[in-house]
Amino acid sequence: MYQDNNDKFAKLRAIASGQATASTAPDVRFWNFERDGNIMGTITGFNSFTHPVYGEQHTVIVRLAESGELVSAFLSGWLQEGMNRKQAAVGDLILIQFFGKQAGERFNRFHLEIQKDQPEMF
Repeated sequence: MYQDNNDKFAKLRAIASGQATASTAPDVRFWNFERDGNIMGTITGFNSFTHPVYGEQHTVIVRLAESGELVSAFLSGWLQEGMNRKQAAVGDLILIQFFGKQAGERFNRFHLEIQKDQPEMF
């Protein structure tokens, strides 16, 4: 997750900044929408942590469609509400498109799509 060959303290810095918790799985990378862009893959879990400033924060853990890498993405209030409305669950496919802040706006814009997991028919 926090593998940075130039910074052996990368994981501890992520925990200190609230981007990760000590219990975060070591093979899950923190996803930053501003840096990494859109996210598309399969939901493998949900997590939460207490940020020292913002309180309880929620994340979704996704196995990326393109690379198979596990990432943990922060859920804004809007994304969290959308996940609840769409009843997102482990195994569902997810697409979060990141549009950033528009001129004059205070919050980032996102588009959320959930494709429900379909059980195999025999």
